Amino acid sequence: MQLLKHWPSEIALPEEVKQALLTHLTEPFGDEESAKIFWLEYPSMIVIFAPNDPLDSIQWLNDELQCQIEFAQLNPEYSDTLALGYNIKLSITSDAGNGLYLVSAEGTNG
Repeated sequence: MQLLKHWPSEIALPEEVKQALLTHLTEPFGDEESAKIFWLEYPSMIVIFAPNDPLDSIQWLNDELQCQIEFAQLNPEYSDTLALGYNIKLSITSDAGNGLYLVSAEGTNG
């Protein structure tokens, strides 16, 4: 499992999935620079579940983050397919637009 609290420049995902994620994150803003500016002002989190992550891997996180992940799993604002069987779900965590993105391969925690 990877926890990112910054713009995802270095992430351990297959290249096709990484590019699909970056495209997905950039799309609402029109370009990557505008997206990065938003992320600096309103930090979001990306939680990435790899295919080999144990199902109970979130138990090691603090209670607040566990609740946010569980909420995003069960009640996402939206979900979409990225590439190679990976999916993304978003849960908005504040009125300002901060959010929690879950990225997971089919059959994992996300």
